[in-house]
Amino acid sequence: MKYFHALLCVLAVVLPLSCASRAVPRSEVPPGEAPPAGDIYQRPPEKPEKALDQALRHIKNNSPLVKKSFRLNEAAAGQKDELEIIVTGECQFEGEDFTVIYDLAGAVKTGGDRFLIPFSLEESGGGFSHSGELFFSPDDDEAGLLLSLDDDYQESWRRHFDLFEQYGARITFFVQGTQDSVAGFCDEALLRNHDIGFHTENHYDLTKVSREVFDRETIEAAENFRIPLSAFAWPFGFSQPWMREALSPVFRITRGYGANYRLYDAETVRSGYIVSKAIDNIMYPDDGHFERSIRLLLLAAKFIGGIVPFTTHEIADTAQWGIKPQRLEYVLQTTRELKLRFYTFSDFL
Repeated sequence: MKYFHALLCVLAVVLPLSCASRAVPRSEVPPGEAPPAGDIYQRPPEKPEKALDQALRHIKNNSPLVKKSFRLNEAAAGQKDELEIIVTGECQFEGEDFTVIYDLAGAVKTGGDRFLIPFSLEESGGGFSHSGELFFSPDDDEAGLLLSLDDDYQESWRRHFDLFEQYGARITFFVQGTQDSVAGFCDEALLRNHDIGFHTENHYDLTKVSREVFDRETIEAAENFRIPLSAFAWPFGFSQPWMREALSPVFRITRGYGANYRLYDAETVRSGYIVSKAIDNIMYPDDGHFERSIRLLLLAAKFIGGIVPFTTHEIADTAQWGIKPQRLEYVLQTTRELKLRFYTFSDFL
């Protein structure tokens, strides 16, 4: 019996100690508020690891859940000649918003057709950032190049038909002149699976002529052609909304011309008016600058997924408003390397 009384005494001491050693229930408290008296405050995690892991996985797999877009770095445009394109992606996982910035200018080809592209990931609220790299292998898809040549350089273009064929390139030639002056070239170009557009008879600035001259240079001149004309290119790239409306019954698509980089989808091209980027010699001070810019422009089109229009004129080493043959070949070669499609304007009719 004395052993039983001893056991009761031990339990009377141990049980209160055991209860005192148990963890006090913890409650999460909003930032800026004090925890209740006697409670132990546990700060909630800064960022759910599950959301971050999902974002990184989808970025590295180049998932369509990461919506890509681009903008030009206009702040840097006036400071240096190099073109800067900022490609970003937006995604959301587990209720958390993420922004990724891709460094396409720093992309490195690692062998075969794979590119190693650096990126930085940021939580949209500015909570944290993460740097990494992804492998990108171009696949066959709808992204492509819409390449056109303007004016009356038919003999220059004809000399490079074999080069176009070598790379499987299809070109839209916006011819200037009359049906009789360009018929031979147009017939040969169409036989080689190229496309013919119209660029007026005399290349006037149509924003500075009378309505009578406007109609004669565009609608009436086009009606005299027996060959199909897919689209219309504005001389000097200049047009006004009423002019585009006036040509809409004759040409479903008209094309401007400028220095800026633009990406389109097929529906937008069909909508009636697009602007093509100039790649003439005068736009690039040296071959290295040209190649870096073209590679970046075409890689962005493939990576984002879009159709990029390029335009030049004569094919000649000395032409300011034209392109050197080796530069033209670099465009064709890079287009094929990135598995971009060669589009013509007739593809969108």
